[in-house]
Amino acid sequence: MEKENAQRVISDAEFVQLLKLVRSGDQEAVCRILQLFEEDIQKTSRYIRMSREDAVQSIVTDFIEELQQELKTVKSGQWI
Repeated sequence: MEKENAQRVISDAEFVQLLKLVRSGDQEAVCRILQLFEEDIQKTSRYIRMSREDAVQSIVTDFIEELQQELKTVKSGQWI
């Protein structure tokens, strides 16, 4: 179990690199970030009053939209 969880832990530098890749439009980086948060997404989906699949899809969609919004803000120079 610990080995499985250890694969989901990355350094801050690796996470920043993933964010840079996301900013450049790398879909694999988006998938990797979603994988990093998969367990949290699954746990959170339990508290949403809809089917588990719909809840997960909603969380993922909102997460990606938020990430893109954050990136737009960074690109415009309003947030660093």
